[in-house]
Amino acid sequence: MALNFVKRLAGFAFVAMLAAPAAAQQPLTLDDLMKMTDEQIRQVPGDQLKQLLVFPTQQASGLPASQPFFRGAPGTSSGSPSGFGAAWRDGFVGGGSQQGRGGTDYDGSMAFGFGLGNAKDAVGLEVVVASLGTFRSGLYERSAFSFKAHHAVSASASIALGVENAFATGGGDDTDPSVFVAGTRVLSFPESPFKQVTISGGIGNGRFRFQKDFEADKKTINFFGSVGATFHEQASAFADWGGQDMTVGLSLVPIKAFPVILTPAIADLTGQNGNDPRFSLGFGIGMKF
Repeated sequence: MALNFVKRLAGFAFVAMLAAPAAAQQPLTLDDLMKMTDEQIRQVPGDQLKQLLVFPTQQASGLPASQPFFRGAPGTSSGSPSGFGAAWRDGFVGGGSQQGRGGTDYDGSMAFGFGLGNAKDAVGLEVVVASLGTFRSGLYERSAFSFKAHHAVSASASIALGVENAFATGGGDDTDPSVFVAGTRVLSFPESPFKQVTISGGIGNGRFRFQKDFEADKKTINFFGSVGATFHEQASAFADWGGQDMTVGLSLVPIKAFPVILTPAIADLTGQNGNDPRFSLGFGIGMKF
């Protein structure tokens, strides 16, 4: 149960970072950018353009820009990979708890990460260190390292290639890598109750396989995807297919002045794995250094 749960933790943390407010001298939005000519775009200060490309979701809604150390806005998924990722000077931490499959007791774990590189001009690299141990068995007695290279192809779209559980420390043989490719597109609807819709999808092996293939250790690949709709600057709803089961939930920022992102969700909603739906609660927070 711990390993399956940890594989979702990155999503709880990442949404805090990817949807965080951007730093800019003027409140430039994606709507403004899309109306510009190529020549006008070239005149946009580099820092503003970079923030629009790396952190598109908050800007797409037209919300004010800011530059706090702690940053947070509602996310759009619960663990399936996104085409966007953290880059240089970005950091995040997340964790959570959920009931184990088959009705076993609740447990939880944590993950943290940081970004390197430049996703706009070249490639960003996201690094995540997840605990394979839980609150019960001991956090970070065993750890898994995951990596994601990502590139922003436009102001509202990004692609990524990554590997989860690339290697682990602390022993054990249940940390096989999962390789994936993913893409994300952010759609802006300023006049709609849902100010923006974020669509992500991709394919991968390892933990993204159907449960029957995973248990039989068949070397197959499978698709994953998520759709998230932001209906308030502090709230969004999402549906997330992780390859083995469906999760639906909310992403909330209860206190705007202290943006910890909470993600209550229901996992195994479709019963694909022969399990009853399970409640989970995650948290995440992003930082800009």
